[in-house]
Amino acid sequence: MNKQTIITIFLVLVTTAGQGQIHYRLEGNIGMPKFTGVMEIKDVLKQQSIDTIKVVNGIITPKEGTLPEMAMCLLADTTKTFVQTDSVPQKKSKLTLGTLFIDNGTIKVEGLNGHGLQQSGTSISNEIAAFNQRMAEIQREYEEESADRKSAMTALLCDVISRHSNDVYGIYLLVNEGRWYLEAAKWIELHNKLIRDNGEYISKTPYLVDDLKRTKAKLENQLTTVVGSKFMDFAVEYNGKTTRLSDYVGRGHYVLVDFWASWCGACRVEIPNIIATYNKYKGRGLQVIGIAVSDKPEATLKAVEEMKIPYPQIINSQKIASDRYGITEIPETILFAPDGTIIARGLRGEDIDKKLKEIFNDNK
Repeated sequence: MNKQTIITIFLVLVTTAGQGQIHYRLEGNIGMPKFTGVMEIKDVLKQQSIDTIKVVNGIITPKEGTLPEMAMCLLADTTKTFVQTDSVPQKKSKLTLGTLFIDNGTIKVEGLNGHGLQQSGTSISNEIAAFNQRMAEIQREYEEESADRKSAMTALLCDVISRHSNDVYGIYLLVNEGRWYLEAAKWIELHNKLIRDNGEYISKTPYLVDDLKRTKAKLENQLTTVVGSKFMDFAVEYNGKTTRLSDYVGRGHYVLVDFWASWCGACRVEIPNIIATYNKYKGRGLQVIGIAVSDKPEATLKAVEEMKIPYPQIINSQKIASDRYGITEIPETILFAPDGTIIARGLRGEDIDKKLKEIFNDNK
């Protein structure tokens, strides 16, 4: 084998070994000038430490490294002894800062005084900044809960997630933003694209696989419980008793179901309106029930007593009811017809009374 052949083989091996690798450099500050110590760089999805950095008086000592692919990471204090305080002593605890997407290039970090991190200097950093800016613009341009706002957010998310369907930024957006802003069918479509384009990576992260499967199943249930569908029954066990949705729904009267929890501030704000609705229409063919989701039974019962809620409750449903109806946020209401058909979802505030006025021909 001659010298030129050896050199050629060596170059091929070096090139092959470098494929799929990213080379990064971290520099900047964490926004906490009182902090000096070592911080761990932890891959969020793989749930493992990938490196450490030194921080002196809040300034990051520049650090370079390599990774097999882009990673979504957290910075966390390894000493577990740092206390960020102005004048009042606080209990020592581990300091965890915000998320960084580590990709090729120099990532310039800017801390937000213990309230997260901003990054710049790389292509993914620019993508993140552009996405956040556009989201803020949409929120300013359109009224909250308007169809135009939802349409604009859907278009933005579909564009960015589709372009990042083979990396962790696409996963992050689908999991953290998509479940709030995308319609069920669109979320499932994008989920399927991520599985096709990045399924090997996702399959190596068991808890992510479980989360995506569970969310997909919930949204598929949402598609089968749209307006016009017949109700889907479920059973909940509490205190030795089994309660079913069919104990109330499909029995010849209208039923307004309020999915709520004692810890949910927005739910507690809405409940006085639900009570007023119950008092107004209970003698005219309307039944109201509450379903406590993801809540401790004792906390639910305490809230019922504190708020003097007069209508029946299904206690301890946890995620049974919300999964069955594809509910991703509470409060959520569903209005059932006397035969159990869903005639409205997501009614809140004045919209509840407006719908019931139509049903009961109430012109007052």
